[in-house]
Amino acid sequence: MDVATVPTRKTKGRQVEFLLESALKALLAQPDARTKTGHRNQFFMILMYDTAARCGELLNLTLRNLRYDDPRPVVFLHGKGNKTRAVPLLPETVAHCRRYIELFHGDNPPHKDALVFYTKNHGGNTQMSADTVALFMKKYAMQAHETLPDFPKKLHPHMLRHTRAMHLYRQGMPIHLLSEFLGHANFETTKIYAHADTEMKRAAVAKADIVRQGMPAVEPIWTDDEDIILKLSGLC
Repeated sequence: MDVATVPTRKTKGRQVEFLLESALKALLAQPDARTKTGHRNQFFMILMYDTAARCGELLNLTLRNLRYDDPRPVVFLHGKGNKTRAVPLLPETVAHCRRYIELFHGDNPPHKDALVFYTKNHGGNTQMSADTVALFMKKYAMQAHETLPDFPKKLHPHMLRHTRAMHLYRQGMPIHLLSEFLGHANFETTKIYAHADTEMKRAAVAKADIVRQGMPAVEPIWTDDEDIILKLSGLC
């Protein structure tokens, strides 16, 4: 199965929904990067996944805070509570970033306070909306579902953040470092990923328990033995 929807403890009805690697690759392969809009949408999802950014953090991102040409490329994300965190950029992400900036900001010397992601409106650049992101992700999810039946038909932007968090945790990132990476104000929030992974391991162990598969259930020793039943009940 290429998509995991992992139940966790009931916390205001929330669940940790995330994609496995094959499902993520299927999603990122859907945009037609030969078109300008497809290139933008693909890079948005790549950057959202790699940085585990919230949708709003990327929509508010300016060129000033996208340091892809630094010796150690980094993006500065402004999260909840007006807190800023630095997230390193991987070489492949930097390559995607350079192509995107050249395509969308290469006509004129870019202003450092210009928004990285924008839409054209009456000849000018306006901030791309969260609805736009939700719409194109819904479209790509439906396309991915056609090639990968287990892919969920409904996909929300925050799922990419959950996906990155689960992948990092499974690859061994300590939970406290993951909390810092995600910009969580409360460490308790990050624990949902550890709990989700524990539940997945429990399900996998139960499924792989071949020792007891196909074996008859163990009957209690008191079955059909009235004397033992009476003794255990303290009646004799």
